[in-house]
Amino acid sequence: MDLKLTEFLAIYGAVLSSFVFLWNVLKSRRKVAVKLIYGLEGEEDDIKTGVYVFIKNPSAQVVHISGLSILHPWRKTNIFKVILESIKHRRWFSTYGWVHSSLSLYKVDDGCPISIEPGHSHKVLIPDDVLSEILEDSVSREIMASVQEQLWNETCSKPFELQEFQ
Repeated sequence: MDLKLTEFLAIYGAVLSSFVFLWNVLKSRRKVAVKLIYGLEGEEDDIKTGVYVFIKNPSAQVVHISGLSILHPWRKTNIFKVILESIKHRRWFSTYGWVHSSLSLYKVDDGCPISIEPGHSHKVLIPDDVLSEILEDSVSREIMASVQEQLWNETCSKPFELQEFQ
């Protein structure tokens, strides 16, 4: 098969324009990243410890966040139940067996609703005493943070295991 220069350039142009189209579609989508980190804040005599929830906006558009909640497991599950619930509710990530707790119930100001500019983040400290109250009836000491956009898209962090400090 002998390709002429014009045929080669046509194929190259078609592949390159398809790649650029896919790149632009992927870059135009809104993305939110949620991370949990143990930390502290305050000055000398007024230091609070707890878990920071970082909501990051790595996309090129402003993201409008309507709410932040903490999830904790309230019953044991198995993989079979998680798969059935994922199929039943048509969700790729199932939080079956986890309970949402709004931070407003514990008088923690999450700053929501908020608009996060591209390349910026928002942080919220959840104090240890609030975490102990949330995890009072939990089956394990794991939590996740769930962020909901104003278009009802939900993003969860990875499970974060809280350690008991002496």
